[in-house]
Amino acid sequence: MKNRFNDLTGKEWLPFQKSFTHFTNFGDLYQENIRFFTKPSNELTPVALFSGSSSKEILFQSLCEKYKIHYGINNLDYIYIDLTDELINLQTKDQMESWLLITVNEIIGYSSKLLHRKFISILINNINIQGKYYPIAWELSNRLAQHYTRKDEKIICRKKNQEPFINLYFRKDEDSAFNTAISPSDLWNSIPDTTSISSIQTHPNWFMLRPKPRKKDEILHPAKYPEELVSLYLNTYSKKGDNVFDPMSGTGTTQVESLKLSRNGYGVELSSMFHSIAVNRCAQVDSNSNQWSLFEGDARNWTDGKFPTFDYIITSPPYWDMLNMQGAENQALRKKKGLQTNYSDNEKDLGNIDDYYSFLNDLVKLYISIITNLKEGGYFTIVVKNIKKKGKIYPFAFDLVSKLSPSCTLSHVGYWCQDDLRLAPYGFGNTWVSNTFHHYCLTFKKMN
Repeated sequence: MKNRFNDLTGKEWLPFQKSFTHFTNFGDLYQENIRFFTKPSNELTPVALFSGSSSKEILFQSLCEKYKIHYGINNLDYIYIDLTDELINLQTKDQMESWLLITVNEIIGYSSKLLHRKFISILINNINIQGKYYPIAWELSNRLAQHYTRKDEKIICRKKNQEPFINLYFRKDEDSAFNTAISPSDLWNSIPDTTSISSIQTHPNWFMLRPKPRKKDEILHPAKYPEELVSLYLNTYSKKGDNVFDPMSGTGTTQVESLKLSRNGYGVELSSMFHSIAVNRCAQVDSNSNQWSLFEGDARNWTDGKFPTFDYIITSPPYWDMLNMQGAENQALRKKKGLQTNYSDNEKDLGNIDDYYSFLNDLVKLYISIITNLKEGGYFTIVVKNIKKKGKIYPFAFDLVSKLSPSCTLSHVGYWCQDDLRLAPYGFGNTWVSNTFHHYCLTFKKMN
């Protein structure tokens, strides 16, 4: 296949498509992006522009010269914007709002200089100020998505005690709205102006897991999250004897790990088959007198389970109706093996709702309901991805934060990076589409 997008071979293209990478230095990061988003072998030499500190601009210019790319300000094929240095002096929400307004307008100003169907990459990170987490990168993404077409994101992993950088990717194309008045999103409006929280600093900001192979009954579930993930969070956000709850228990991973770690495990599961598997798995654990209970039914009727007060909640929801999408590689493999490709065909299953906003609102109502039974100061972790469907990005993780923030406060975001999945050459030779191998682990705290 002819590569019309850049000069990379398939062997070079694939590593860049992984939705996370490890940070070495800015030069390597800039170089990878320049190589991917420009095509010097074209008859017309591509033109690139950088925005950031003067020392970094000099570095970027030297890389352009190395790869025979013009550095200019008009008829641009690619723009790279590094905002990481500008965040250091932001100390209040008012300062962040002022900075965001100026920054968004500056980036919008590039649209007249950027050629059609060309990309802008923006390097930024979320920030923690006085124990409070501000997802400023997500807010910038939401605002710019009102002007450019949001195409993707890439997590740049630094030291585990440092907030990862995030490379946001936008394209100027026929789907771009080109709004001139960009409003703050619900995400930003939902963040309280006050209320400082004490984050648990020992939890890693990003991590990779090598889950053990699933057992025969566990493979029946199409989207089981790993025991290693649950135990990592249980050890940080709960203690022995605590009541741990999962409103969508699947094959009982949350309850099994809770019992193994001397917690009480409670949950709800809609599917009779998965409920039976979960009950059997829990029964096989030597629980050392710890208790467990699994209610079979709709998670929205969780009160029928007559559970005690929750000390900690951890769960992973359906990623909308993505398991019902035809043609996905994983679904095809499961179908070939005679395995179930979705959670269930039950009309009460939230994963069968075809409208995104109806799905989101029903899920949020459920979460707000179970938060009422979470102890004051208790934590609630949701493992989730943003969703790509038919070429459009649905910021599922960002939307959950905006809708849940009035009920609890975002305390920490951990990035679960999957390094054990096979890369697929999506968009090869035509455009940038990542292999989404990272999940957001959103941890909220219930405040008094």
